Amino acid sequence: MQKKDRQDWRVIFFLYFCSIISTSMRHHCISLPPGLLTAILSLCLSMTWAGCHTRQQPSAEDSLTVRHSSGTTTATAAPFATDSARMKLTSPFGTAEVYIDYPTGNDAASREAKSFIHNQLFGRKPFRASNHPDSLAKQYCEMILTGFEQSLEQLRIGEVSQDEAPEEGTELRLIYVSDQYITYESWHYSYFTGGGHGTYGTQGITIRRSDGKRMTRPVNDDDDVLRRQMIRGLMAYFGVSDTASLAHCLTVPLELLPMPAHPPYLTADGLRFQYELYDICPLDDGAPAFTIPLDSLSDGGQYFLTGR
Repeated sequence: MQKKDRQDWRVIFFLYFCSIISTSMRHHCISLPPGLLTAILSLCLSMTWAGCHTRQQPSAEDSLTVRHSSGTTTATAAPFATDSARMKLTSPFGTAEVYIDYPTGNDAASREAKSFIHNQLFGRKPFRASNHPDSLAKQYCEMILTGFEQSLEQLRIGEVSQDEAPEEGTELRLIYVSDQYITYESWHYSYFTGGGHGTYGTQGITIRRSDGKRMTRPVNDDDDVLRRQMIRGLMAYFGVSDTASLAHCLTVPLELLPMPAHPPYLTADGLRFQYELYDICPLDDGAPAFTIPLDSLSDGGQYFLTGR
């Protein structure tokens, strides 16, 4: 039985145990001394919780170590071939724009990058598979404009002025290539008629070239070395020099600072952390982001799981 399965069974057993005790006491009109039942249940819960949160170390093939040597420069790395496309379409119902660096190969990393691109452009909506980025760009823009038209008709707005017209744009760029990894970065912007402002967001993925696996969350995301580097990065983003000033910039307590919703990703300058709008600060402060140099993490032995 896998470890995850054993953890699930612990939770199920605890809930079943609680229900048995509760039913038995009601049926037999049993009452325990004050505090005894609470102590029993607390002990069982703590044992269950401990079992469910035993940290599992990744195997060598399912982990990577962030070291300074991981940052092989783009100029010296084996090439990763792409074909680029840019398109902008405008209709009486809005504007759609897209830029794509589309892989031309069929290796594992290229296939995974294509999957990421398709998901960013179309989500779960159907599209015509194509190895030509121009075709994908055209499908994306037409899909966005059709959606604008349908939404405006449902709201009984119809055509709108150019100043109030909806806009949506996506950029998918290959930003980093090393002998071991590639990184794609996705930028998205959206505005709909009547809104006070648009929304935007950035995320990236790092893919291992040997097998197409994605770099995901840190194994030990509460490690002191990593947390200190994250706080330094946020201090630089907000332009403050101490943690007290940083705490005033955030909408979450500094000691409860979460990891970004999306995993960090490798760039030529280091490990990039990107938060979303409203994640940890007001809208006026944007979407905080910072880059931790790889050599500042090497001594900390930070490991990151690879996903698919």
